[in-house]
Amino acid sequence: MEKIKSKINDLEGFKELVVKRLGDFQPNFLGRHEEIMEEEKKGVRHFTSGVILPIHFSNNEEAPRFILTKRSKRVVQPGDLSFPGGHISMIDRLHGFFIAKGISPLARGRGFDAGWRSKKMGRKRGRGRGEKRIAANYLACALRETAEETGFPMRKIDYLGSLPPYGMMSFRRVIFPSVGAITGELKERLNWEVERIVSFNIEEMLNPKNYFWIDFDVPEDLKKASNREEWKFPALIIEDSVGREILWGATFYIILSFMWIVLNFTMPEIPQDKVIKKDIPENYFTGGFKKLLKAGFEREGKK
Repeated sequence: MEKIKSKINDLEGFKELVVKRLGDFQPNFLGRHEEIMEEEKKGVRHFTSGVILPIHFSNNEEAPRFILTKRSKRVVQPGDLSFPGGHISMIDRLHGFFIAKGISPLARGRGFDAGWRSKKMGRKRGRGRGEKRIAANYLACALRETAEETGFPMRKIDYLGSLPPYGMMSFRRVIFPSVGAITGELKERLNWEVERIVSFNIEEMLNPKNYFWIDFDVPEDLKKASNREEWKFPALIIEDSVGREILWGATFYIILSFMWIVLNFTMPEIPQDKVIKKDIPENYFTGGFKKLLKAGFEREGKK
């Protein structure tokens, strides 16, 4: 464990390690994208999204920090920790074309040299181009959404590489994650989708004391909607100056995949009796935007 800590605390060395490991690892965005296209031909609808796992490198910190957003009450999965990102748009595909060609000002960062321009990516010319184009589309989407949600400028995020796609069965959603480095001061400007920014030292992932099981009390109709009988998942407890947050679900597993690929770290075994009980809100799958909007109209009508 001390060896892993020493790698993390060497800021410049850790950044190089991330680029190298992600550059050697092929996330297979194209293959997963093709599977989705085939399933949709059979009438199985999927939602896809591009996200950024932002890592903040600051000389004032001993180790880099993961940057997450806490979802507001106006969106689905309110209160959960997530990555900035969202659904791909036509403008993202256009921007992705220029990123893949290397002619966008955002086509910079060590991840492009280590991954996209490597011999491994171009081994099969047609497949290499396709992989690059799909990855660029989701990266463009993630950068745009990050700027909209957090106010972090796209030009301040250096691409380090990509992680394997992650499928969410509850929402038939597939997440295509990229990893980005943010250096220097963080100046946030949050939109309505985000309650607050939550950051934590990467070393927190190494401490077995931070891991728990989270056991949700879920109404029967939500169990049927999600196709799950048991809602018990591994989780990480994060504490900051504002309070305690619980990292679980897709965001948790994607960060674990980063830890495994980059640092060969696997989640420690969690005792079965180390459990946190939590209720699932009624609007978990729907969000509260419509309710808030309706309340706003009612207030306006009473004036």
